[in-house]
Amino acid sequence: MEFGLFNIMQKVDHSKSDREVFEDALVQTELAEDLGFASAWFVEHHFFNYSLCPSPLTMIAAAAQRTKRIRLATGILVLPLYEPVRLLQEICMTDALTEGRLDVGIGSGYQDYEFVRFRVELEKNMVMTSEMMDILELGLTRDEFAYDGDYYKLPETKVALSPYQKPMPRVWVAGMMNNDDFKRRVVSHNYMPILASATRPVSALAPVREAYDTAYREAGIDPANTPMGLMRYFHCTHSKKDAALATMAARDSTRISLTLRLNYAEFDGVLAKPIPYNDEEPIEKMQEKLIVGDPETCVKRILEDLDVVRPHHIALFAQPGALDNGKVCKSMELFTKEAIPLLEKELGKPLAEIGPQIGDVTPKVGSGYEATVE
Repeated sequence: MEFGLFNIMQKVDHSKSDREVFEDALVQTELAEDLGFASAWFVEHHFFNYSLCPSPLTMIAAAAQRTKRIRLATGILVLPLYEPVRLLQEICMTDALTEGRLDVGIGSGYQDYEFVRFRVELEKNMVMTSEMMDILELGLTRDEFAYDGDYYKLPETKVALSPYQKPMPRVWVAGMMNNDDFKRRVVSHNYMPILASATRPVSALAPVREAYDTAYREAGIDPANTPMGLMRYFHCTHSKKDAALATMAARDSTRISLTLRLNYAEFDGVLAKPIPYNDEEPIEKMQEKLIVGDPETCVKRILEDLDVVRPHHIALFAQPGALDNGKVCKSMELFTKEAIPLLEKELGKPLAEIGPQIGDVTPKVGSGYEATVE
């Protein structure tokens, strides 16, 4: 089992400059490497303060200059919003700049506001994502290729850039949980799914885990040791006050996300307001669903995650909202110093032996792969 740092780079008020928001993420990434985290993730969103980062590859290029070992993941690239040939070249370039530490997280997107302003129809995001995946797989594994899809058509194209990692970087797939075709693609290509529970109980993800287990079984693969990532709100602290503040920050992050997803956002200037949502729980009940609290509580939540989702990777969303950078760093340090040893003691084995033992996650695509249009 391994842990990652999930950088979303939010700005809920004017207490920080844009530069300070990005610097917090880079400082936390440096600390994550020092503490032995496996990876740091950088999100993609557009226009809103829910995240100031429109380009995770740019953030990864910056983080690569300040780190040496930690893997750096896009979380995620919203594929329908990209020009495919440009994106595959930027992936190759970023893979080279990181010296092969790039993980490519991809998804189909969900915010209508973003799609409208990129002149893309949200209703067509699934087929566009499928074709984008075809093109990326071809372009990252061949020197020359052509493509004839419903949305993307490319003449025979030579690409001088190639990935540092062969045949291509590791791939994470987010969202698209109800699409069986994408599940089969994840399984057959040895990609890694990543789920998010937000402020819901992690038990809500049990049907998704079972659906992936079914897809693995149908492919003749034992699901017991298959990859699965999980993004979780997180704050490790002995202070009940700080735990409550972190939960409120997670709540406000969820509030803003839902206003954008469901098109009822209200603004204070350019900042989306955290409007309460239907069936919102009190802070005390919400905190029970997050990896928030003292080390013992954090371990209890992780054990629940292992039981329900069986993740091999948990990406910790450590700085929602305006949570202070100093408190975030102390939380990460306490988690590493006290919570991880408690987890290892509870399960009687070192962290590397906890959870699924997934082995090689090199994508199974290459020169013999024939892309199909769905």
